[in-house]
Amino acid sequence: MLTGKRILLRAPEREDLKSLHKWQNDEELMMLSRSQPDHVKSMVSLEAEWEKDLKGDDPDVRRYMIEEKSSGKAIGWCSIRFHSFARRYTNADIGLCLGEKDKWGKGYGTDVTQLLLRETFEQLNLHKVGWWTFTENKASIALAKKFGFKEEGRLLDHNFFNNAFHDTVVLGLLKEDYEKRPTAK
Repeated sequence: MLTGKRILLRAPEREDLKSLHKWQNDEELMMLSRSQPDHVKSMVSLEAEWEKDLKGDDPDVRRYMIEEKSSGKAIGWCSIRFHSFARRYTNADIGLCLGEKDKWGKGYGTDVTQLLLRETFEQLNLHKVGWWTFTENKASIALAKKFGFKEEGRLLDHNFFNNAFHDTVVLGLLKEDYEKRPTAK
């Protein structure tokens, strides 16, 4: 479990599937979190997708539920997805989704990002962390840049949703840049 100012990042439990099902069937959430409105998901398919996480069987990804400390309620999920080169983890992508829309714009994303970066750089000693989103997701890009992520490139017309193509923005943060930030620790 990772503990922040107002949230905990904890392992997903079977009882979280009901909230995940609600969130993953919300078109707006899925567009923002995955850059595609993949919003029709059955409980059976969701259970199958999360089964490895519930058992702790997937070494390439760590998924967490975002739990609000004050209420004890799950308000979203996040992940660290590792890239293995030469049988060793050196890089990962992080991502988060606040499923409860009334928590948007209140600093929860900042708290989650800070915990994920501490875990990737200070505990796992990774070299680099990536962040991917589509160009119109200004809140996601602003959050990444707040922590020192730099744009590394764009994948043109990479995603198709809402009857249009959208570019993907690829951002990255090196451990040395994370350590130079005055608020890194």
